[in-house]
Amino acid sequence: MAAAAMILASGCNRLDVLGIVINRSDTEARVADWLDYNTQHSEPVIENAPDEYHVYSCSDSHYSGRDSIVPQGEKDRLYKYITAERNDPMAIFAIHAGDMVNESGETGFIMTEAALQYNAKTQAKNDPCFLVLGNHDIYFDCAEYFKKHFHTSTYTVTVKTVGDYQDLFIFLDSGNGTFGQRQTEWLEEKLSHRADYRHCFVISHNWLFRTSYDYTTTPAAYLPQDEQYAFMDLMSNHNVDMVVMGHFHRSEQRQFGGVQYIMTNNLNEEEIAPSYLVVSVGEKVNYEYIEL
Repeated sequence: MAAAAMILASGCNRLDVLGIVINRSDTEARVADWLDYNTQHSEPVIENAPDEYHVYSCSDSHYSGRDSIVPQGEKDRLYKYITAERNDPMAIFAIHAGDMVNESGETGFIMTEAALQYNAKTQAKNDPCFLVLGNHDIYFDCAEYFKKHFHTSTYTVTVKTVGDYQDLFIFLDSGNGTFGQRQTEWLEEKLSHRADYRHCFVISHNWLFRTSYDYTTTPAAYLPQDEQYAFMDLMSNHNVDMVVMGHFHRSEQRQFGGVQYIMTNNLNEEEIAPSYLVVSVGEKVNYEYIEL
């Protein structure tokens, strides 16, 4: 038990281990809430996008009211990220692939919302940022704060271009290290319409592969092996272009079954240079990492 506690603690920054071990947030219950929200509110559609456009993605900003590594305001890394996206004339929206917070309470979510607020003085346009929760966003009963501020973590964003193309972005809750039955069934239904779209992207938090890095993380890092294989088969069988994830605070890429798997870097860690991902969507899909 002591060894397990040390492992858990080493994957987090100054966190109360008990708040991680005693996690009362259940995937099936959360997904039911997310899908209920979706039925009451239309899922986002981006109209009249150019046929070639950019989407930005980041993860792991890990805000903490106690010891935030970056200050709030214009030097804030999440603010700098969203400002770069909103000043890119080809960009149409941004993504945050989870782990907004780093401790109990609502403060980290409030800080995230503040950093993403539109600033007309420094930002050319008010593009949205679409989010999914990560494992840290459910510890300490924080899922209710995510729900309060960001409403849903299981949903789609459809992009309709001026040239009559459609692209599909699917956002998934993997906070507990599982997609769960109901969310998987929902995902399968969405992918059954894959032929209606030019490109298809899936965004979630927990990276699927064991990395080459000597980096300890929490048990929420990996899906159960049978679920992982089933998920990757689903991605390949439905010709998903790219799966974007975070969690490990490292950039990494894997090609498997014709699908590009991309892990974004962190936005809030002193030991590793923070970066974000820019995905170029057009006839083909390309990407690059940009350091902050």
